[in-house]
Amino acid sequence: MTGKTHIAIGVTVGLILSDGQPIENKIILVLSAALGSLVPDLDHPKAKLNQKLLIFKNKLYSSLFYFALTAGFACLFLFSGNFVFKLLGILSFLIGTSNHRGFTHSIIGFLLFSWMVKLVTSEYQLNSIYLGFTTGYMLHLIADFFTLKGIKLFFPVNENISSPIILKPNTILEELIFICLSIYSLFLLIWG
Repeated sequence: MTGKTHIAIGVTVGLILSDGQPIENKIILVLSAALGSLVPDLDHPKAKLNQKLLIFKNKLYSSLFYFALTAGFACLFLFSGNFVFKLLGILSFLIGTSNHRGFTHSIIGFLLFSWMVKLVTSEYQLNSIYLGFTTGYMLHLIADFFTLKGIKLFFPVNENISSPIILKPNTILEELIFICLSIYSLFLLIWG
């Protein structure tokens, strides 16, 4: 799936989860679900989030960037003792060493990212962020499960798993899914 379709899925699920809630919760759920729907692609140098983070969009620079983040988070952990920095360092290292649809598209990747978000959000009672993020992330994995390449669900086992029903990216069908999600999101915004 393309980044815009993942974002559309995240926004739509954020709006569904926030139905009947105050505008502040709606915004938090939509933004966190959209972010969660993009995070699994951090292992691809040309992904939507990496387009904002990386100067050069190639695997070497991406790996160096995430290794530098690893070192930075390791220093922050050593100076502060805050476990979140240690976990961020581990996640950065795994992103830097992972191929696309590897670690970040696995059960262990989902659990580690979710745990990190849970540690941060529970400290400040921001459960809506955790709910939106984990839902967006999980739906990203489900969407990519329906592609020909599939996902390495059981990373570090190097086997891609995909659905018998395949949705090819950048096709009329994916564009139709994107349009339907966009229309439904507008419907939820106007009448929800």
